[in-house]
Amino acid sequence: MPDYVEQTRKILRSAGRSPKTANSYLSHIRRLENTFGSRTVELDEDTLRKYLEDLVDEGKSLSYINQAQSAIRFMYKHVLKKENPFPGPGLISKKMPMHGIFSRDEISQIFANVHELKYRLALMLIYSSGLRVGEVTHLQRSAVDFDDMVIHVNDQNGEFIRDTILAKSISEILRYYIETRTDDSPWMFPGRGKTNCISPRTIQRAFAEAMLAVGIEKRATLGWLRHSFAVHMLEDGIDRKLVRTLLGISTPSMISPYMKLAEGRSPLRVNSPADRFLLKK
Repeated sequence: MPDYVEQTRKILRSAGRSPKTANSYLSHIRRLENTFGSRTVELDEDTLRKYLEDLVDEGKSLSYINQAQSAIRFMYKHVLKKENPFPGPGLISKKMPMHGIFSRDEISQIFANVHELKYRLALMLIYSSGLRVGEVTHLQRSAVDFDDMVIHVNDQNGEFIRDTILAKSISEILRYYIETRTDDSPWMFPGRGKTNCISPRTIQRAFAEAMLAVGIEKRATLGWLRHSFAVHMLEDGIDRKLVRTLLGISTPSMISPYMKLAEGRSPLRVNSPADRFLLKK
């Protein structure tokens, strides 16, 4: 396969692009090649847009995704001599892209059609705790606090990011999964080998197979589960600041797309504190 990274480097140099821009473009093109291999030169618009959407789902910044989009455009136009793969404004604008969501019934059906417990739990945690895909893959056993019903979310380097909720409906299934495991891997969802965690692609595959089994024809990404968590919380009357905190969103304006999607939002859907103890009697 031709070395498109090196070809792009030469064209960037002859075009007078700054070293910073050149290094950014080359980094994104390497990532694209690592993802698609020899298919890189023949990707269609839908595949490339989904690639960018997956970057959003991984929690990449908007500037990172804009750079990826620009790098892909440059390579297709100047190296591959093909048409612009992103006609119009492309996927990413100044604002966070508006994603779709699943209905609660659709989510229930998706979970029911993931038959391996490990993968079903991974999808359940993305939705029930508002986790990013990368946060689920790098989740460690020690990060789950069953006493306080909290998940301590860390980044890929093990640095603490935030705390989020552990759903009661998930906790017992998760506890059973942990107690019946026979390996000693520190990862909640280990991959191949004790030192590796599960890959995002593996979870994506389980998600795609469940979507197919259910018959959902939406062009959905795995991140829709996290988006659905946010919208459903808002619909149930949960304060937007709390939802932001649980999601790990630092910019207040980035909660706005979820607010627009929460059509059934009403503060009257919040449970009364009396229900926490009076209903038990």
